[in-house]
Amino acid sequence: MALCGDDHPKLLARINRIEGQVRGLRKMVEQDRGCMDVLKQVAAASGALRSLGMVILEDHLKGCVATALTEKDHDQETIAQVIDVFNKFSR
Repeated sequence: MALCGDDHPKLLARINRIEGQVRGLRKMVEQDRGCMDVLKQVAAASGALRSLGMVILEDHLKGCVATALTEKDHDQETIAQVIDVFNKFSR
């Protein structure tokens, strides 16, 4: 199944920024930077990933899930999948 949203360039831009943050983390560790600096960067990268996930989840709810519920197309399965992904995001 393809992504529900149609703004892939924005998603790719977010992913590129996240990749840059992770490369920055590697560089910070290689340079033996301070713990607090590295931790702040880890928090920023983690937040960026969570934000990306929420954008994709919102698109999924508005697109795929709404369609499945409206058309009664595997609606119970779709609800179970959404609950599962919410549980994974809440950890």
